[in-house]
Amino acid sequence: MLTCHQVAAGATDYMEGAAPPLRRLGVWAHLRICPNCREYLRQLSRSIGLARRALVAAPAAEVEDALAAIFAAHGQGAAE
Repeated sequence: MLTCHQVAAGATDYMEGAAPPLRRLGVWAHLRICPNCREYLRQLSRSIGLARRALVAAPAAEVEDALAAIFAAHGQGAAE
């Protein structure tokens, strides 16, 4: 039986399907009895999903315009 530490160390490979079959079976068996590791993998999966969405989503035009104005104002103040 895998330990919680072993499950956490191989969590990404498990979730991506990159873990060898016996390791996947070991993680699966551990998850059946360990609510803490199930919660850890659930949170890790959610974090990865949120990060992927954040990387894909472009900022709104208003945000880009506001940032450009801030940087321009800051640049003008520094040049004086």
